[in-house]
Amino acid sequence: MGSERWECVALSLHATARALRLYRLRAVAVTVVGLACTGAWFAILSAGGDGGDGAALGGWGMVPLVVGVAALVIGIGALVLARRMRRTLARHPWVTCSCRFRDPADGDGAWGPPLVIGDRAGDGTQYALTVVSMSHRWWHLHKCDGGDVWFAGDPAHGGVVSPPGGELLLWTRPSRLGRSSRPTRRANPAGA
Repeated sequence: MGSERWECVALSLHATARALRLYRLRAVAVTVVGLACTGAWFAILSAGGDGGDGAALGGWGMVPLVVGVAALVIGIGALVLARRMRRTLARHPWVTCSCRFRDPADGDGAWGPPLVIGDRAGDGTQYALTVVSMSHRWWHLHKCDGGDVWFAGDPAHGGVVSPPGGELLLWTRPSRLGRSSRPTRRANPAGA
């Protein structure tokens, strides 16, 4: 798949290795904040620091617990994605693919508009992928709409996508559009 393929694995590129380290560092930081907030709430509750009126169990007293649990869930999810990215980037090279968003036939994906990548040099096969990320990260790919992106992995099982340069890493998975549970793979009609 793709017209430009590197002989080395994607993780050997300095910018990609740095981007993965920063992604993992952010995931660890969010997880630590979650642990700290949740731990502080439990410490206040067990020490009886709520003045005996149950303030730690209701109202503003629940904020550290809610923030802590949310940060834990987001942080652990990001750590899982970082591990998947590392494994994929260590096994696959970057491949240059065409990119576009919002194929009218596909509609929206679960996390945002589907990212459709196409094989530049092969048979014109297109893969509809969903970017698994917070929206403030995947919108960086909109500048690649109609242009090129780098992809590492197997589009049928998921992989890592990045704007050219490998400095922003986003995990993708096959889109499960409509009622179908199979990844979408279509031949490009008339080379369009």
